Amino acid sequence: MLPVYFLTAQTPAFADSSLIISLNQQIDNHVVQQSGTALEKLYAADFVFSHGSGRVEGKEGWLRSVAKGGFLLRQHDSVVVELHPGLAIVKGKLSVQKKNRDKTDRYYLKYIRVYAYRNNAWQMISHITTSEYHEPI
Repeated sequence: MLPVYFLTAQTPAFADSSLIISLNQQIDNHVVQQSGTALEKLYAADFVFSHGSGRVEGKEGWLRSVAKGGFLLRQHDSVVVELHPGLAIVKGKLSVQKKNRDKTDRYYLKYIRVYAYRNNAWQMISHITTSEYHEPI
């Protein structure tokens, strides 16, 4: 088991770091399972995904990518949560395995994610890949 760290600027009554860490992994489990209905609720309408390649897409584009499938694994570690009233900033590492036509890509990325508490629920509003490493083929 890899370490998980918590930073709390102010702890809202409706959340703690462990809830956000769990939600963060749950979202990527839904990506692997192609659970579009669940993801529709967990990503905010104004969600923005900034990929390590520089490509930026919104919620609809990312959900189309998820629907195509291929993700075998999306596992988080070294997650740090910084809580603010109505916002959670999450930094961590993500190990990814994705099946393509004739091979499985394995890559690792560092990210910053932002969650907002809206309408009595936490939703991801931003994912920013800050660095990415692909295993050689």
